[in-house]
Amino acid sequence: MLKRILTAAVGVPLVLAVVFFSSSLPILIDIAMAIVCSVSVGEFACATKTLKQYHLSIPSIFFAIAYPMLMSYGYGFMLLYAYAAFMLSMTILFHKKITFKDFAYIFSMTVVITLFASTIVSMKNRDTAHVAFYFILSLGLPWLADIGAYFTGSFIGKHKLCPNISPKKTIEGAVGGTIVCMCATCLLAWIFTAFFYGGKTEVNYISLLVLAFIGSQFSILGDLSFSLVKRTFNIKDYGYIFPGHGGMLDRFDSVIFVSPLILTYISYFPILLNA
Repeated sequence: MLKRILTAAVGVPLVLAVVFFSSSLPILIDIAMAIVCSVSVGEFACATKTLKQYHLSIPSIFFAIAYPMLMSYGYGFMLLYAYAAFMLSMTILFHKKITFKDFAYIFSMTVVITLFASTIVSMKNRDTAHVAFYFILSLGLPWLADIGAYFTGSFIGKHKLCPNISPKKTIEGAVGGTIVCMCATCLLAWIFTAFFYGGKTEVNYISLLVLAFIGSQFSILGDLSFSLVKRTFNIKDYGYIFPGHGGMLDRFDSVIFVSPLILTYISYFPILLNA
């Protein structure tokens, strides 16, 4: 627990610094997601024993860096196509060293991790006036659900949610995490409108509550999906970059699944409205 608290004490100010400066320097969002994507892909390659398949791992990490940085300029599809063509070419040219299974592992998850996480950049491009709010919402919604589930499950958790994949998760924790997430995201939205937007922006709290509820479930889906990979390859954590929390993927697995949901949702059901 002490390691978790100390890591949060360092990590939270870094996130807040990105939030604070993102309005004047939106490219910070691109840089932050490039770091998250590239480190996550590297950790996944380590977990699946494909990191030393350098013909696959190096272009995958490069793609994970380049895509969030260049997608805002219209090069997203071009990069994806070039990456797919290059990876298939490497698999064919070095078929005696590289199996199609190795290609499938790293290519599929590099695309999932990078494209899903990069939807945070798409949110920035969609609404530059509220970039800080959507950035903190994309991180905060799944993390708040996780924190709520952790403490609720620790105190009153009895019924296992998915014991073969994540033995510590409980149904009570999932319910508690959803409730905490719904309440905390509303508080977060109020803080932004009151102190950052000076009352010039209104919040559709009903829409936000629905998003928080659905997002909490997608957060669990993301967590369990990447936990299944860990169980498959018999590892405890993806890395050690965050003491007490594990690796980048351990901390951002739910964010990767929730951020595309948020982008899709706000495209049809706006949360922030001009007062």
